[in-house]
Amino acid sequence: MPSRTPRLLRDSDALRAAMAARAAAEQAERDVFIAAADWAIAHVAGAGDVAGYVIDTGMMLPLAGPGAPEVQEHAVTEFITALGMTQQAGSFYIGHALEACVRLPRVWARLIKGELAVWQVRRITEDTIPLSAEAAALVDARIAAYAHQISRTQISNICRVAQEHTDPGDAILRKAREAEHRRFDVWLGQTGFDGTVDVSAILDQPDAADLERAIAALAEQLKKAGSEETLSVRRAKAAGMLARGEQVLPLEAGTPTAAAGSSRSRHLTLYVHLSVDAVTGALGDVARSEASRSPLGIDVIKIWCQTAGTTVTVRPVLDVAAERYSDAYEVPDLMREQIILRDHTCVFPYCRRPARSCDADHIDPYEAGGTTSSSNLAPLCRKHHRHKTHDGWRHKPAGPDQPGVYLWRSPNGVRFRRDRHGTTLLDPPEPDGG
Repeated sequence: MPSRTPRLLRDSDALRAAMAARAAAEQAERDVFIAAADWAIAHVAGAGDVAGYVIDTGMMLPLAGPGAPEVQEHAVTEFITALGMTQQAGSFYIGHALEACVRLPRVWARLIKGELAVWQVRRITEDTIPLSAEAAALVDARIAAYAHQISRTQISNICRVAQEHTDPGDAILRKAREAEHRRFDVWLGQTGFDGTVDVSAILDQPDAADLERAIAALAEQLKKAGSEETLSVRRAKAAGMLARGEQVLPLEAGTPTAAAGSSRSRHLTLYVHLSVDAVTGALGDVARSEASRSPLGIDVIKIWCQTAGTTVTVRPVLDVAAERYSDAYEVPDLMREQIILRDHTCVFPYCRRPARSCDADHIDPYEAGGTTSSSNLAPLCRKHHRHKTHDGWRHKPAGPDQPGVYLWRSPNGVRFRRDRHGTTLLDPPEPDGG
């Protein structure tokens, strides 16, 4: 029988290497987090241009708690874009770093020493940001020594006690922060070729229980109506039926359908795109729905259109690569539709805001001689339009043979390539932002 000793030695070496790599990764994450705090403190805002984030109610919340400095909005955007973060996630990240550095000095000191991981610090800052300076200091004093082993529930309880002890009447901001943990996301921009999308949510327990009961009941009705599909498929279909207010009726063929008089109907807007792949059959028959920024199989579209209560609008062929011009500053509707279909989203690095809700921006300003033309227009959401106009961000089309591809440069020289598939970091910053 062959000896196992050489194998054991290799296992031991691999284990040590994995542990060393993990420790190095944790330290690298600390370094980024510390750099985020340093960047924020180096870019304290004056009047206006203050970074924060807006919740669904329209309220603007600060990055960190009372006593922490306000940070320039354009500086936050540049830092988080260089790291490939979305605006919301990146704002949270910098806010947590600033919160820990300024308002939780004991916790921050343990992070600097390597005694705490970034995730351990961030789960504390999530709860301390809404607190007053006095309450945050009290939490820091009570929690720092045990931050490496304390649970999320214990953190929340300590923060609640500190808040009640120091400012019992000030709960509005905290409630707004807590509400932000709830979400319901439908990832239409990541539609698969089979027409499916991911849905994820964090709900209040009573709401989640009501949703579960409703979907379970509809899935059971589908089964009783004759559906032979699996429970998972029936639950997925039930969610769509619930959204349209449909009830289940059995058909003689055993295929369930919606009851007549449903309170809501499905509307599909379809666009036909011709491409080399479509003509040669390399991708098979494809189409695109208004709700999707991904190609869909024709068979999927047929099934959608055959659903009871569905109305369909088929838009004419629109060549997204064609060059269109206007003598006026205002963008004609057909040209706006063209850039929406070409770019799908705001073309700022990593932004995924749908193009239909964006401004049609003149890449070369109209007042400086830029034309109102397909190649000189791109969708930018209002925030990133403002950064491009006032804060030193620059971009240009990659070339006439690459419609929908843009090269971006940040104020400090970080370069990106943005196309319909996403964003690519091209190179590190140029020296001195040159």
